Amino acid sequence: MTLVRLISDLFSDSGPDTESPTTARTDGENESVESPTVIYECRNCGTNVTADTNRCPACEGEDIVRYSID
Repeated sequence: MTLVRLISDLFSDSGPDTESPTTARTDGENESVESPTVIYECRNCGTNVTADTNRCPACEGEDIVRYSID
């Protein structure tokens, strides 16, 4: 899923997308607390990469950014 699609889905009136990478944790009092979604993306070409990526596999760019979506 691309960042553009994820953000579009977050601001649309439709229900939750089954592809959305969300994780839930428990805070110890049996209440579900949503963890922020973190996306790593090449600033040059927009390719989504993993957290440990230093160089984009698509364009060889070294400018990897981290987006935290609450």
